[in-house]
Amino acid sequence: MDVLAGRYRLIEPIGSGGMAEVWRARDERVGREVAVKQLHAHVHPLERERFAQEVRALAALSHPGVVAIYDLGEEEGRTYFVMELVRGGTFDRLGPFESGVEGLTALEAGLEVLAALGHLHDRGILHRDLTPRNILLTEEGRPKLMDFGLAYLTEATRHFTRTGYTLGTPQYMAPEQAKGLSLTPAADLYSFGAVLYRTLTGRPPFEGEHDQAVLYQHVYEPPRDPLELNPALPRPLAAWLLRMLEKDPGARPQSAARARRELAAVLEQVRAELAGTARAGLSRSGHYPAGPVRPERLEVAREAGFEGEAVWPAEPVVRAGRLVVGGGATLHHFRVPGLEAAAPFPAGDEVTAAAALTENRVYFADWEGVLRTRDLSGKSIFEHRTRAEVTASPLVTARRVYLAGRDGYLYALTPAGELEWAFEAGGHLSAGPTLYRGMLFAASESGWLFALEPGSGKLVYKVEAGPIHAHIPGAGGLLVLPTWAGEVHAFDPLEREVLWTYDIEGELWSSPAVGEGRVYVAGWSGVLYALDLESGDEIWTAEVGRVTAGLSLAGGVLYAATEAGEVLAFDAASGRERWRAGGLGSVQAAPLPQGPRLYVAALEGKLLEFGEP
Repeated sequence: MDVLAGRYRLIEPIGSGGMAEVWRARDERVGREVAVKQLHAHVHPLERERFAQEVRALAALSHPGVVAIYDLGEEEGRTYFVMELVRGGTFDRLGPFESGVEGLTALEAGLEVLAALGHLHDRGILHRDLTPRNILLTEEGRPKLMDFGLAYLTEATRHFTRTGYTLGTPQYMAPEQAKGLSLTPAADLYSFGAVLYRTLTGRPPFEGEHDQAVLYQHVYEPPRDPLELNPALPRPLAAWLLRMLEKDPGARPQSAARARRELAAVLEQVRAELAGTARAGLSRSGHYPAGPVRPERLEVAREAGFEGEAVWPAEPVVRAGRLVVGGGATLHHFRVPGLEAAAPFPAGDEVTAAAALTENRVYFADWEGVLRTRDLSGKSIFEHRTRAEVTASPLVTARRVYLAGRDGYLYALTPAGELEWAFEAGGHLSAGPTLYRGMLFAASESGWLFALEPGSGKLVYKVEAGPIHAHIPGAGGLLVLPTWAGEVHAFDPLEREVLWTYDIEGELWSSPAVGEGRVYVAGWSGVLYALDLESGDEIWTAEVGRVTAGLSLAGGVLYAATEAGEVLAFDAASGRERWRAGGLGSVQAAPLPQGPRLYVAALEGKLLEFGEP
């Protein structure tokens, strides 16, 4: 039939299973597209009635995280129901996790799923078959739970029994469900933990040759450490995933609300980590989670001086109320907001590389070629000496610390400072490495881009890109290669191909910012460019003067600092100038948007905190 119930015009099938088929359809009465799920004719009448009762219970739900059910009926002996059509794909397309603003998206969506699960559980409903396919995304990326074909009402509210339904999907099934035991909301939390594990790492927690092998592992085997599958995961996030996958239901979070609170706390830690890593995370995108809401109202709130100069490629980093920035043979240390000076961290020579801040450590390198690691009281944790100066920011992951030196080596150290491996690049490494798409990327001044396995340092491949001095940002599945000669390449690291090239016609020392589907780049030609990330098409340009400092993006605003001593804020979408501050002296350090404030380190040894009055 082309029209169901005289109302729903079936357009095309979009899914089919043992119980039912799903169609994209048009509700001709109200003029909207919907999804129609129709049970197969062979389904037993008793099962159809049980299914209809559950659909009625689910239709009573009203939550933005649950697919809305519009209608229920029967035609030619086949039960059907009509629901909201969700077009954005399955939940797992939000992964794998990348350290940067794009990585936050999956965690924010996870909070929404847990809110929806809490809504179900509070009303006595368990889903019982959470998979990536059963959590669909809207075109705006908002998740919605669907496919309640296996959902059932808990004992407190249901008035009928169930027989004949498949237990669920093995890759995402809780151990107690695999053993056929009675279920609680903790089973749904386990399943969603498995969905998130699959989304964030790219692999399910257990794999096997057949379903029974997978189910056995769910019941008896520990899941693989997610950090082994995705080294970009922050340690608190990996630990929370494993908590969701505890065998004992009592060891998991005891409710969806509790799981949501725990994930929200992890999300705040991940956000803080981005501001404590130069260029906003391991992907070096220059895209920060938040910045001043009204940049046109910014004015100097505090000013502090320090000895030495904030020389390229220096930039301030902030975490847990502390800001550090290099100048002279010192890493200067301030409490923020307010720029109250704290005990500095001395070095052996000039500190130009940006530091890395964790919750309890600071990592910084100098022109003596030494990486120093201190706790925040200044106590030495370890030091690692290279054979030449270091101008590259260290990259700190949960498992390793990576350091690029101008001696041509990329070093991987344990958290205790032991050398795991060193890769010889054969040319100066001026910029820090980038961790993206499961590979570690380093670019040399000799013109080669190297892709390495993060754990072993084994070379995956190398391509000739041209000399690179700036950080390489990753976003949207692409690396943006900023060559010193001014050519910018959009490189697909998995396909190993250049998608487009744009020439800014001037030396390029400034690290680009990438986010929200665009690339922002400026160099010594005096022009700031906004380019489409997918096509390389020019979207807007602005005359700004010579730029050496890295660009920073936050809250839809792009920040640029110039050699002439100006800091500017542009609407990132339109290029409209929203704010300008001058008379700062030359600025070679990237401006840092941090919540409602903007931090700028001027070349002459001056740190400025901008805020709204």
